[in-house]
Amino acid sequence: MSQPQGQTPQQTDDTIMSEHEPPKKLTLLDLPPEILHQVCAHLPLKSIRSFRLTNRFLGEIGACHALPELVFYLHTTDFAALRSIASHPIYPRFVRSLVYGCDLLPSPRLSLKQYIAECRRMEKRRAKMHARHACDEANRPPKPQAEVRESYKEYKRVHQAQEEIMRDERDYEILREVVGKMTNLKEVMVSSDFEFRVASGTSSSDGGNGPMKSDTLRNCRTPFDKLDCLTQLDGEKGQEGVRHLRAILMAVKEAGIELKSLCAGLIHWSFFNEALGNFGFHSMGNLLANLTRFELLVLPGPSQDPEDFQRADAIEMNNMSIDVMEEIYRCQGLMRTGVIRNLVKGMPNLEVLSIGFMDHAEDNDFIFPARLQDVVPLNHTFPNLESLKLEGLETERQELTDFVVRHKDSLMRLELRDMRLVTTSWRKLLPELRYELKTELMEEVSIYGMALGMGEEDGDQELEEWFMGDPEDHGATELATKVQKFFMSPSVSDCPLSRENMEPIPDDDLMDEDILDHPLEGLMPDHELAELILGGMHFPPGGHPFEDPFDDPSFEAPGEWLD
Repeated sequence: MSQPQGQTPQQTDDTIMSEHEPPKKLTLLDLPPEILHQVCAHLPLKSIRSFRLTNRFLGEIGACHALPELVFYLHTTDFAALRSIASHPIYPRFVRSLVYGCDLLPSPRLSLKQYIAECRRMEKRRAKMHARHACDEANRPPKPQAEVRESYKEYKRVHQAQEEIMRDERDYEILREVVGKMTNLKEVMVSSDFEFRVASGTSSSDGGNGPMKSDTLRNCRTPFDKLDCLTQLDGEKGQEGVRHLRAILMAVKEAGIELKSLCAGLIHWSFFNEALGNFGFHSMGNLLANLTRFELLVLPGPSQDPEDFQRADAIEMNNMSIDVMEEIYRCQGLMRTGVIRNLVKGMPNLEVLSIGFMDHAEDNDFIFPARLQDVVPLNHTFPNLESLKLEGLETERQELTDFVVRHKDSLMRLELRDMRLVTTSWRKLLPELRYELKTELMEEVSIYGMALGMGEEDGDQELEEWFMGDPEDHGATELATKVQKFFMSPSVSDCPLSRENMEPIPDDDLMDEDILDHPLEGLMPDHELAELILGGMHFPPGGHPFEDPFDDPSFEAPGEWLD
């Protein structure tokens, strides 16, 4: 029997039949695990959960990507969840980022009467805020008394559990237990959910060089959401953020983990006082030497509740102001020992560096808690530095320009916020920086908050003062936008800062609607109240809360404050 044309004797009937069968369709199970891991790396967490439900094989692969970042607070529910995750055979080995929220219920615990009053105050505050933004929530009726009383039971339970955790130091114990199992941990953030202002960007674990995710804390639910009272940044003044940062760093140290990214703020300045003998950055050895990102926001004075200021009379406000400035001077003395500068110098691989001091004597714009030379090694070069942010520092035009220009071959983003040039001028600084930073790499140069300086021209050696706004609060001013365009647009030739467009820094606390609504009648005459709101009240003997403490005849500065 003759063979069909084109068919060899070796071909069988089975082979001929197989040529007419449709090709086999590939499924996820036919892909190699390496490809499946790449797929999961680009899926949102909700899709990863669905992916894991397909079968056991895909479930194990998806588990490696299910919990790349954990957000938790000092709370029994969150600590129980951490322990559960750490006991899983897969989850802890693939956790890359920990975000520790610093919010706590304030101590001492409120009575039922105080709790109800606090709830009503918060309802009025929210209604006023929603009314400003024309939200439907402005017309929301007050919560019934029975619901508030039921909420108080939960508040008591949570508060008692919080006190027990802190008293027995179970937070330290639990973090040592769980972090020791997270062998691939690379990023740590210790943060208040509203104080640590981080711009949106890409997490360093994803290979990006923008700031860490800003909405990590803002958009997630907290264990305190069901309560009707405010939490605050740590429960004890003078220890804001200290316990949280110390606990997680001790756990990282014990586990021998070398971090790539560390963001911490707000952290009270006393954390850096090595003389106290407490665990701190100096205790970490070389475990921070490989950081590529370091963001630090320091609280240089006691945290102040604006409503305490509103309820205070003239003498109380004066005392509160002196307390703030006393701490800032002590912070200055510690910063001048170079504790932060030496820490930063030991991080040669930095790509992102942000050092800031918040709320530095808002009543006196000329008291700054640190100088640029206190927090960065001015003669040192970080060859990979791409993003630099400086906040709440005083410096001079020449040293700031020298440090920035030294990094122009790698620098892509520069942000200056609430800065003071002590004896030099911003009108000279901006053109110099613009000329030196004309590189293809530079993507953004921004100046926000207040910019204080001193004229350098003959006959113009007077104070410079501009306010650029805050993009994360009330928005940047038009002047801040012009400054950005001056740096980034070749068509803009004239420096946007001039004597004609200078403006004083608005006092948010005094001009807040809450103080205008607060019944101060009887505390002082109306004309003096008006002067107070305008920031110009003349106080009787005892000191002015908006002046330097050395102008107060009753004030004696401790010797260690002074050089």
